[in-house]
Amino acid sequence: MQNQNHITDYKAVIFKVGEEEYGVHINQVISIERMQEITPYPNRPAHVLGVTVLREVVTPVIDLRSALRGEALIPSDSSRIILVLVEDKQIGLIVDAATDVLDIMIDTIQHPNLLDSKEISYLKGISKMDDRLIILLDIEKLLEKTTNLDELKEIKETFQDRCDS
Repeated sequence: MQNQNHITDYKAVIFKVGEEEYGVHINQVISIERMQEITPYPNRPAHVLGVTVLREVVTPVIDLRSALRGEALIPSDSSRIILVLVEDKQIGLIVDAATDVLDIMIDTIQHPNLLDSKEISYLKGISKMDDRLIILLDIEKLLEKTTNLDELKEIKETFQDRCDS
């Protein structure tokens, strides 16, 4: 089956949002950080929590549970911030837990017809590995779909200016 979302073997950072496991290509991940204080930003979408400073950079933070499922994350000891690079912007994604890094083999990936929908174009496929189902995400497309990246840049610049003053 031909699919524009066709992917080859690759290494993915695996994380949980609720009970589901998701994976993003390791090349998009800068680091995985423990939860820390987030400064709220007014007049923003519910899933854009605000900003924090990670690796000495003011970083917008997105609640991935809210972006994917419409439910607010309840932070716990296992919650993590996955720091990703999207369009040369550092963005923090809060997840319920970061579990591991896996080599995803192409023969474990299925591309259900529903992945062709423009509404969920950020889904690259679903990998079945033993008793696990891992939903593979194109994090750039997901953020384009759920978040105004220019607005995140504006939020970052506003707080950076405050920090520099």
